[in-house]
Amino acid sequence: MTGEDPVPAQEPPEFNPLRYPPCACPRHSPGPGPEPDKNDAEDSALLRELRIRMNEENRLRRWARGQS
Repeated sequence: MTGEDPVPAQEPPEFNPLRYPPCACPRHSPGPGPEPDKNDAEDSALLRELRIRMNEENRLRRWARGQS
């Protein structure tokens, strides 16, 4: 041997999805989504009301603690 240390094997680079964008073929693309149901529209209205109520309750709690 020539006295040189062997070069250690390098690990493969970590996969980075930003370097490899998703495939745009029809099989892998999301395509058009399902049509929204009537129940989904009602749920979103209920969710909006719930968020408004939660925000109001949180505001009142902060006010009660003196952190307005």
